[in-house]
Amino acid sequence: MNWTHFLLWLAGGYGLYYLIVILADLARSKRQGAISGNPHELTFSEQVTPVQPATQAVQPAKSTNKNEVLGSGGVPITDLFRLAKQEAIIYTRSVSF
Repeated sequence: MNWTHFLLWLAGGYGLYYLIVILADLARSKRQGAISGNPHELTFSEQVTPVQPATQAVQPAKSTNKNEVLGSGGVPITDLFRLAKQEAIIYTRSVSF
């Protein structure tokens, strides 16, 4: 038996397995379709009304450096280390340099 025959037998085995699984799933779904309702359906009894969150105007922080970008990114690597030393940002892992 060479690799081509082995791979063909393997593909045929998987194909037959998946064909049997699909046919069994189809047969099972036809039997469950006759049952009234879906037993796996979730229902909730409380009434929920959506609420629009109030928006607040964001005032920019006063900074002496006009080029500094505040937020979750956008700072050069040198400023990143400076901000980490000042504990202005939160870092979770050690930085190797």
